[in-house]
Amino acid sequence: MNPLLKSPRASNSHSNYLVNLLPSDMKRINLSRIIMFVLLSCIGNKASGQDVNKTESVTIKPFEVTILDSDYSRAYSVLTILTNKELKIVFKSDLVGGKDSVLFSRPLQPSDILQQISIINLDSLKEYYSNDCIADGSQVTVTFKKNGTGKTVHLSNFYQEDVGKIIGLINSLVPDKYKVWYDKKELITDYKRCKGN
Repeated sequence: MNPLLKSPRASNSHSNYLVNLLPSDMKRINLSRIIMFVLLSCIGNKASGQDVNKTESVTIKPFEVTILDSDYSRAYSVLTILTNKELKIVFKSDLVGGKDSVLFSRPLQPSDILQQISIINLDSLKEYYSNDCIADGSQVTVTFKKNGTGKTVHLSNFYQEDVGKIIGLINSLVPDKYKVWYDKKELITDYKRCKGN
C-alpha cells in the first residue's frame, strides 16, 4: 500500500504515518512550500508597483519629479516628490510661520517604469497643455529635474503620456488619500469632445 494513501487513523498514531512517508514525498512537500512562498512574495511585490526581478538589471539615471497640488484658498500645498530612489509626499504650509511636514515616504527599488521616467526627453515636453473647453477641473504642475537641467510643465484638464506614467506609478505606491487624480480615459474623452471628435 502507498504510504501517502494510508490513513493516519489506520495506524496507532500520527507519528507512524509520518514515519511511513518516503524521502521523495518529503522533498515534494518541501518543494511545494518553497514554490508557494516564492509566488506569494512575487505577487506582493508586483502589487506594490516594484518589480523584484528587475532590481539588478536596470540602470536608472538620477532624476527628481515634483508634482504640485495647491489649494490657494486654504493656504497650503501638497508636494509629491519622486526620485530614482524615493517617493515622498510633503505638506507645505503657505502661512507665515507654518511648518512643512512629511506625510508619506517610501524607498524605491529600481524598476522598468523608473527607468522610463529617468529617460524622458525634457526638450520634447511643452510648458503648457490644456483643454480649452474646461476652465477649472484638473490642474497639475510637474517639475522635472535631471542632468543639471529642469523643466516645469502645467497640465490643465489634459492627459500627457509621460506625466501619466509618473502619476500612475505614484498612485500605485501611495495610500488612496495621497493619490493624484489624473484619469486618462476621462481627460482624453473630454479633450476629444472639446475638439468635436
